[in-house]
Amino acid sequence: MLFRTHVIVGSIALALLCNLAWCAPLQAETVRKSGSLTIGYSAQVFFNVDPRDVIGLTKVWASLADRNLKQSGDTSVVIFKTLAEAEKALEHNEVDILVMIPEEFISLRTRIPLTPVLSADYGKNFYDELFLVVRKDSGITRISQLRGKSLRVETGQKGSVPLQWLDQIILSRTSSGAKGLFSNISEIPKASQVLMPVFFKQCDACLVSQTSFDVMSELNPQIGRQLQVLEKSPGFVTGILAVRKDVRNPRRDAMVEILQDMHNDPKGKQLLTLFRINRLVPFRHEHLAAAEKVIRDHRNKTERAVLKKYWFFSRICGLLAITETPPF
Repeated sequence: MLFRTHVIVGSIALALLCNLAWCAPLQAETVRKSGSLTIGYSAQVFFNVDPRDVIGLTKVWASLADRNLKQSGDTSVVIFKTLAEAEKALEHNEVDILVMIPEEFISLRTRIPLTPVLSADYGKNFYDELFLVVRKDSGITRISQLRGKSLRVETGQKGSVPLQWLDQIILSRTSSGAKGLFSNISEIPKASQVLMPVFFKQCDACLVSQTSFDVMSELNPQIGRQLQVLEKSPGFVTGILAVRKDVRNPRRDAMVEILQDMHNDPKGKQLLTLFRINRLVPFRHEHLAAAEKVIRDHRNKTERAVLKKYWFFSRICGLLAITETPPF
């Protein structure tokens, strides 16, 4: 009797395991059967851009693309104010294509199964660099000479990466970070309000994108003659377009394919111009290399600083032996 009971229990367990094994592949991928398409934008990608223009142009371009693809369906455009909103929409399969800045993608990919498919080509150099700029007649030739000075930062499509990069450069040259070096740091969205105060000696230094510096120097050649670049960052990609890797949507995939040619369409070109980019190109892992390094190095330095403070605090409180070696 006992043996038969074990056989029955074992058979039930085996049947359950087989059932789970059969269902697992079905659960691993979700198929979007609906013909609808939702394109999401992170609010961070907007840089002096009216969101209403983006929504209108995206819908018009998508309808034209559908006509070329001989498809039909509703297209929705959503702008996510926070990364948490975008993450929630991705979790519930409420967005098919998400456009975001690299920093956001790097953060989201640790929690959501995302596949980066396209990158933004920013211009003649593909990437966009950051310039730390001062006046040539200021006598400032080293970062250490900026101690106690004022700084203006152009906030754009790079999130916190610019200040993280600058913080690391300053830490490598001085005994403090950006907040300890400068007396005042202002973050401003308009490049003109960042560069011109330095030009007119109302501010000591500024951190701007290479594109902004080049454009303003073309408009006013005196800017290029009277200002100099003190430090230059590596090039950063400005935008990433990604999809969920575990969700299949034929219309989405067809749209991603045609997005690579949108720079050849008048409406598509108009939409790209709003974001100050030339075109979208297939994603390659090296596109994120510079941003990943800055974020990783900044995180490591922050963790070491916290560990150092904790170690010294523990020494003072007598929690560690005097002979114990610091773990940093």
